[in-house]
Order: sequence, then C-alpha cells, then structure tokens
Amino acid sequence: MTWRKVLSTLVFFAIGMGLFWLAMQGVEDTDALVRDMRSAKWWGIAASFLMGYLAIVSRGLRWNLLLAPMGHHPSPSRSVHAVAFSYFANAFVPRSGEVARCAALNQTDDIPVDLLLGTVITERVVDFLMLFGLVAFSLVTNLQAFLLLMEKAELPATASLVTLAALGLAGLGLVFWLVQQKGRSGLLGKMASFLQGIGQGIQSVLAMEKRAAFMAHTFFIWVMYFLMSYVLFLAIPAVDTIGLTDAVLVMVAGGFGMVLPAPGGIGSYHWAVSLGFAAVGFVGDIGFAVANVIWLTQTLMMVAAGGLGYIVLFLYRMRRG
Repeated sequence: MTWRKVLSTLVFFAIGMGLFWLAMQGVEDTDALVRDMRSAKWWGIAASFLMGYLAIVSRGLRWNLLLAPMGHHPSPSRSVHAVAFSYFANAFVPRSGEVARCAALNQTDDIPVDLLLGTVITERVVDFLMLFGLVAFSLVTNLQAFLLLMEKAELPATASLVTLAALGLAGLGLVFWLVQQKGRSGLLGKMASFLQGIGQGIQSVLAMEKRAAFMAHTFFIWVMYFLMSYVLFLAIPAVDTIGLTDAVLVMVAGGFGMVLPAPGGIGSYHWAVSLGFAAVGFVGDIGFAVANVIWLTQTLMMVAAGGLGYIVLFLYRMRRG
C-alpha cells in the first residue's frame, strides 16, 4: 500500500469517526442505548446477516448478466466472491470496492478492467434509480415525515448544489473531449481508449438478452436491503411497531448516509438513521441504537464474506498458476 493510499484511508477513517463522535454527542442516556442494543433478538441478527449475504450473491449473478453480451463468462462463484471482496474493501476505504472487484476478476478471468468498470458504473446507475424510486415512494406515502427528515438533515444551500452541478457538467465535458482523442499517441490516447472501454461496459445493458433476469436480481437485491433492516426493527422491542412506510423512509435515510465518504458508513449511517427514526416519531436515542445493531451486523457480514471471497479468489489464482 502506497503512502497516498494510507493517507486517504486515514482521512476517510477520520471523517467516519468524526461523524460517529458527532452522532454520539446527541446520546442522552448511554445505559439506555446499550440496553436497547442488547434487546435485539438473535433471530433478527441472523436473518439480517443472511439477507445481506443473499444480496451479495444476487449482485454477483447480476454482474455476469452484464458481462455475457461482451463474450465474458466468469463462473458465478468467482463473480460472487469478487463482489463480496468489494464490500470488504469498502468497509475500510470508501468507494475502493468497485475497483477492487474489477481488479480481482481481471486477475482470475483476464477480463479488461475498463470493461468491468463500465458494467459497475451501469450497476451504480441502476441502484441510484432504485434509491430515488424509494425516495419518490416516501414522498407519496410519508410526505410530512420526509419533509421533516430533510429539515433535520440540513441539506446544502441551493448555491452549493448549483456549483456542484456546474462542476459535474464540466467533468462530463472533459470526459467527452478525452474520448475524442482516441488514436493519438501517448497518455491522451491511452486515456481515450480506457474511457471507450468503460463506455462499452456501460452499453452492455442494451445488448443484454436476459433483461428480465437482470431486473429480477435488481428487485431481489433491494428487497433484501429493505428486509435486512426491517427484520432488525422487528427484533428490537422499542421499534417493533414501526410501519412499512416509516421503515422505508428510515431505509432511504440510511441509504443516503452510506453515500457519504466514511469507511463502511461509520458515523454517517448512524447519523442518517437516527434522523430517519426521529422523523417518523421515535424519540430519544433509539434510532442510534438500532443503527448500531444494523451497522455491526452488516459490517460483520461484509468482513466475513469479503475475507472468504479473498481466500477463494487467491486459491484460484494459485491453482491457475
């Protein structure tokens, strides 16, 4: 690991710990917090663990559907373990998992990294569409709580959002210009070829024959994301009365918390879920307690699944020689 990677890891970890510390400042009764966490029933923890892993398996199988139109057919096992390893990487360095899983499958199946990155970008676009679909659902079914959540979250001012949008458009313009440099010698030509490879990976969804299977996996993944939280809501007595629409809103809040650059969502996820529970009427520290249980369960699952994935892929590379 280079010093830059070490520095970036430390920075992201500091961000996560800072957010976690800020969230802890709102805890009024530490004893009650621990009591609520310990009240979680083991069946809920086990079910959440299993559902989180099933989502990883489905992601690996869905990835193969995107790779097939480009003539690449890695074994389902290697794809699933590569995805599992990506979650393990994300638990330590935010957003590193996407590159990690592409590098892993490149080493086992010789699939170009640029094509793999294109398929991963496609997945991310689909996942964001699903998340915003849930946002729309919350707006329709739980408008008052959603508006309260937005108020508590203190979103950036309009001017800041406009600046971000302008920077995003400038970045897209730069990418478009770089793509036009294909055929040139030197660094520009290599960058253009790499970006075109990513573009081919993104277009794979258009050439996909099994679109129904792709959508079924996508739906299954997001059902698992919801249920792995919801079963823990039901397993914790203090929040087991939560309704489905309220649970979806809390999930949406947690989803946006995971977008923030903190290892494994530490701090940012806790803060967001706490705001979600407050928005649907659960007072006190219960939101933070539930967030802790979910985060610990899923982090344990990611470390276990990712560690297994790394071992399986490493052994395969060793046998392959």
